Amino acid sequence: MAKRKNNIKLNFELPPLPSTEDKLFNTAKDKWNNACLNFLNDDWSFYAIGYKDAADILVGYIEEKQRYHYTLLYPIMFLYRQYLELMLKGLIRKGRRLKDISQPFPQIHKIDDLWRDCSEILHEISPNDFVEEIRQISRLISEFCKVDSTSTAFRYPEDKKGNPSLPGLPHIDLLNVRDVIEKIAVIFGGADALISEYLSIRADMT
Repeated sequence: MAKRKNNIKLNFELPPLPSTEDKLFNTAKDKWNNACLNFLNDDWSFYAIGYKDAADILVGYIEEKQRYHYTLLYPIMFLYRQYLELMLKGLIRKGRRLKDISQPFPQIHKIDDLWRDCSEILHEISPNDFVEEIRQISRLISEFCKVDSTSTAFRYPEDKKGNPSLPGLPHIDLLNVRDVIEKIAVIFGGADALISEYLSIRADMT
């Protein structure tokens, strides 16, 4: 039983504490507990989907337990935004490769600017597909960007000038965010698959 320096006994056992035997990055003996890395040629969509899956799981947990809204809100919204940013960068990167443009993607965090580049590529690759849906994605991404333009609002309570990160935003319906992001993900996933198919066809022809 743990003791204080004044020899007063505490009525609880201390939880495990860091020791010299601990390492963060190990290989598990049970292969099912090993998360594999670096086995794909193009990890961009894989990274993005991981962030979205994590957010979906957290929202599902809140939906089931009816609690933790106030603390999990911030990581959930960051995860969804990171999903959008990585998917856009991946689509731009892959689309530019299809068009033989050497630039991979803009080195920025503003998802409205990334979407502008991405939507132009999608229009050039498949001009008549999902025109109205792409217009709505433009509106939704603009809405997200007004709340968090540089991917910091849901990571820090204040900006670099000490101003509140989320002024004038009293509530967020996390289940609605999940459902809307899922609709966007259908278009992004389809676009990613289409570009991948075109790249595969071109590779087979060379």
